[in-house]
Amino acid sequence: MLQVVSGAPIFRDCTRAELETLRLHLHERHFLEGEIVFDEGEEGEGMYVVITGKLKAVRKGMLKKKTLGEIGPGESFGEMAMLGASPRVATVVATEPTTVLAMFRPELLRLAEGRPRLGYKIAMGVARVLETRMRQTADGHLEKSLTA
Repeated sequence: MLQVVSGAPIFRDCTRAELETLRLHLHERHFLEGEIVFDEGEEGEGMYVVITGKLKAVRKGMLKKKTLGEIGPGESFGEMAMLGASPRVATVVATEPTTVLAMFRPELLRLAEGRPRLGYKIAMGVARVLETRMRQTADGHLEKSLTA
């Protein structure tokens, strides 16, 4: 589990000891094929890292839903919720049985108060991921630019 988490861009600068601390703030969730993790428009409260399985991100369109892309092991989604409460910009649904680790904004805030260096590393990781996705979107490469 920690090996997958350490490979996620958000957590890649964390030391082994920091990942062990982080483990206390991550919650394992299981989703069946077709199960929705969160819906477009609902208030975001946390982010997720995929351990096993696959999901897809979709947005409502004028006539039909538009698939933004697939999310697989080691990838994260929902990071914008770590910055503040705002509506989700996509629906994320499991396309096969999937296990994720979730981290919620209040836990990040508590973690940052007690371990400022670790909180900073995670915040910078979130910023890096969002910046990459914004650049990919601006360049027209949305297929790997999953928003949540």
